[in-house]
Amino acid sequence: MTQAERCVARNHFELFGLPVGYDIDERDLARRHRELISTCHPDRFAQASAQERRLAVQKSAALNEALKVLQDPVARARYLLELAGVSTGEETDTVMDPAFLIQQMEWREALEENRDNPARLSSLMDEWTAMTAARQRELAGHLRAGAAGYPQARRLVRELQFLRRFGDELDEAHLET
Repeated sequence: MTQAERCVARNHFELFGLPVGYDIDERDLARRHRELISTCHPDRFAQASAQERRLAVQKSAALNEALKVLQDPVARARYLLELAGVSTGEETDTVMDPAFLIQQMEWREALEENRDNPARLSSLMDEWTAMTAARQRELAGHLRAGAAGYPQARRLVRELQFLRRFGDELDEAHLET
């Protein structure tokens, strides 16, 4: 597939000439993005027709959006599920594992009670990091399993969204101390 053909690919993986799958070499992805963006970047079409400039902008936007999705493990997993016709149902499905939700509530309480305690915040960060890494490893395994793993992958994508929000709150609390 030529670089020009990749700019109009059917999916983000094809756009970068990558096999469809969760495991990605991020350095290779960045390299491929640089190569493709150099051929499609709007600055290269400054003297071209209005239609060619518009297409260059669209191609660059598609490349940048694809890069953003593929660089983020949770977004990449969600995208893989979408390609397989599996909705994560984040907007409508509110059912979550009760043990996971209880853990989230306990962490949030601990965060609120310890905003001025750097040692406890660091401990919470360690717990959060370990749980997030474990969930991401589990997610990768379920996605590698294909359709049989999609229900669990769907659950883990939703849990990782919760974990990401809590991680953002932890980062903010760290900055305040």
